[in-house]
Amino acid sequence: MSSTDVPPRPGLLATITANRFLALLNESETPLSRSDIAQLSGISKPAISDAARRLEDSGVIVATGMREGRRGRVAALYEINAARGHSVALALDSAFVSARSVRLDGTIAFDKTEPLPHDAGSDYVIAVASGLLEAVEKASPTPLLAAAISVADPVDRITGEIIPMADSVFPAGHFNPVRDLNIEAAEVKIDNDVNWATLAEHRVGAMRSVGDFLYVHLGAGLGAGLFLGGNLQRGARGLAGEIGHLRLPGGDDLTRTLSRLGFGNAARAYGLDLEASRQLLLGLELSPATREGLDHLAVAIANMVTLLNSSAVVLGGPLAGLAPLENYFSTAIPVLSLDHVDVVVGTRSPLDGASHEAHRMARAGLGF
Repeated sequence: MSSTDVPPRPGLLATITANRFLALLNESETPLSRSDIAQLSGISKPAISDAARRLEDSGVIVATGMREGRRGRVAALYEINAARGHSVALALDSAFVSARSVRLDGTIAFDKTEPLPHDAGSDYVIAVASGLLEAVEKASPTPLLAAAISVADPVDRITGEIIPMADSVFPAGHFNPVRDLNIEAAEVKIDNDVNWATLAEHRVGAMRSVGDFLYVHLGAGLGAGLFLGGNLQRGARGLAGEIGHLRLPGGDDLTRTLSRLGFGNAARAYGLDLEASRQLLLGLELSPATREGLDHLAVAIANMVTLLNSSAVVLGGPLAGLAPLENYFSTAIPVLSLDHVDVVVGTRSPLDGASHEAHRMARAGLGF
């Protein structure tokens, strides 16, 4: 018998069966019987029955009712046990803090956003985030299985530490969220907000079938998510895609140039003013200075598209949904790019990406 003919160990077969059992329950909108799962999976009924017993003993699934079948037979119906645990996602932004808790069965237990004043310091942000996490604990009195944190600052891809930058739209976010918020879970992942939004668009948003695209965040800060060959690219330390820091002729970066042209935020040393930007873009006619600013931004995006050969540009962030901006970029970016590129407005937020990943990690920790 060759090595390729050796059958898998019973333990491996049992694991595969359990994983398939849980995956089908997770995909179904209604409870399923063992017979249903055997039919959908193509796995034998005895193997499915064994998996059901193991999963029920471990508390991952629960019997939720009975269904009468032919000849008077009764079948137990199963669903994923929501009380087995939950995941939490936290988004730290210069303007707000958001938290979302998802039960193991995929239902949302808590979802709330608290605004931040423009002059909030680290202590204030930590206090607001801690309050939301306390509210999550009350809404989700089950074990915390996984957590994902989004921060509006670059994150070191190796250490998970926030990278302090002198020119930052969110200097109040320069702290260690895992340590300072006392987050304890088997799995914890931290990344910057643009990367989370990029992953959200690929996993549950407009780019689900697209392997190469550029995500551009248009908000108080400017950033880009680089999705290439089916994977998110973060760079050596996690600074890939910092489009707002690209240098323009004259020495200023893109963010400071836009600030000089009327998009700036007088209340902060660095970054754009969302309200001022909206007024510029929603006026009766775009001023020459506003058009110059949009041209600089369109050129920066088109250069990244040409460099990466992205098939699409996803516009995200609080300014992305403004019709004048969308119309401007939908025309300008394809004209400036070397190859065809679609320009679309994204539908997903950084919290969506972090929440999706936290729920995935919670399920993976239990085998599905």
